[in-house]
Amino acid sequence: MKTLLLPGLAMCAMLNPLHAVEEKKKKPAAPPVLYGGWAAGKTFTYKVTGVTSAAKGMTGDPYPVPVPKGIPSYKVGETVKFTIGKKGELLAPKGLKIAFQADGITSNQYINIPTAKAPTPNFAFVLKNSSTNEPVGGVALTFYQIKRGKGFSITTTTVQYTLN
Repeated sequence: MKTLLLPGLAMCAMLNPLHAVEEKKKKPAAPPVLYGGWAAGKTFTYKVTGVTSAAKGMTGDPYPVPVPKGIPSYKVGETVKFTIGKKGELLAPKGLKIAFQADGITSNQYINIPTAKAPTPNFAFVLKNSSTNEPVGGVALTFYQIKRGKGFSITTTTVQYTLN
């Protein structure tokens, strides 16, 4: 009886791994998570066609200023490669990282909601074809920086980029 039991167990042990491999092959891969129709890793490129950087105090008109430190600085004519991050965020060189917020059918919208550590919002809109979900038309980026001066003085700098 022992002689029949051992070869039978050995045969089962050899066949079991084959069954497990076959079982893994049968399960289809989960579809990728989409953020506004785009999976993580999607890339697209646009050229900067407009840059506006202006500051405004509590009174007076806005006045032009250089792009402040802490805000991505792109020049007109520069090509920017965008990538969709693991959580759907919009990524680009020079520190651009804006969280995915909504699929607006004709655009994907990105917003960094203000927090105590980062009290100013950043916005991005990427236009897309509503039928194919492919990026088309351009990108708009808006950044804000608020600086407190002496007393009650506050200066808000707004930087806007247009990319086509």
